[in-house]
Amino acid sequence: MEYLFGVGFLGTRAPYYMDGIIVFLLSLPFLILFSIMLAGNGKYRLHRFTQTLLFISTLLILIAFNYGIHVYENFDELVAMGSVDYTQTFYLLVAQTILSMVMLIMWFSTLLFAISDRRRRALPGLYSSGHKKTGRKVFLAVILTMMTNVYLYWIFYIS
Repeated sequence: MEYLFGVGFLGTRAPYYMDGIIVFLLSLPFLILFSIMLAGNGKYRLHRFTQTLLFISTLLILIAFNYGIHVYENFDELVAMGSVDYTQTFYLLVAQTILSMVMLIMWFSTLLFAISDRRRRALPGLYSSGHKKTGRKVFLAVILTMMTNVYLYWIFYIS
């Protein structure tokens, strides 16, 4: 267990678990695009499985990221080690937390609506265009969440 909290593999001041979180978050848009390509090729069952797995993984990763910053490591010490001032970092952290929650709610509701639409045999089919539209919004929210998390990582462990 000590290994997770030791120096990470990216060559920064970050612990090992935080490096793993950042690698996952950086690869998340590509994993989502792969899952979308599965749906485009008619592999809907695999698309459902990968979207559910990615949602659960992202939820756990974001909990671990916020736990690491808020509980495991001292926020004040992390800010003091970086070159960005406390107020800007605090507001960015608040924005990241709100954005993460909104993104997770959007993604979860998209999954729930997709399940109910599939049971009514309207997906794929009647509601496919609406599902694609909400999926694009979720993807944009995922990109913004990933960018804010990477920026916080940079503030805390690189700058």
